[in-house]
Amino acid sequence: MIGKKWCKVEIYNEYLKKIPKLLTQINTVEKMQLKAQMELEMLQKEPQDESRKQYEERLLSTQQQCAQRLQEMQEELCLIQGLKEQLEEELSFLRSK
Repeated sequence: MIGKKWCKVEIYNEYLKKIPKLLTQINTVEKMQLKAQMELEMLQKEPQDESRKQYEERLLSTQQQCAQRLQEMQEELCLIQGLKEQLEEELSFLRSK
C-alpha cells in the first residue's frame, strides 16, 4: 500500500513539472504563429515574385504547423491537469486513512 502511494506521489510530482513546461511551450508556439501572421501581413506590401511566393508558402506552412502543435499541446495539458486532479483526490483520500 505504501509503495503504491509513493508511486502516485512521484507521478503527481512529474505532472507538476510537466504543466509549467507545457505552458511555456504553448507560449512559444503562439509567439511563432503570431510572428508568421505578422510577416504575412507585411509581405502583402512586397511585389509579387517567385521569392515572395516561396517565403509566403513557408510562412503559411509555419502557421499550419503551429496550429496543429498548439492543439496537441493544449489537449495534452488538459489531460495532465485532469490526471493531476484525479491523483489529488486519491492522495487526499489516502491521507485521511
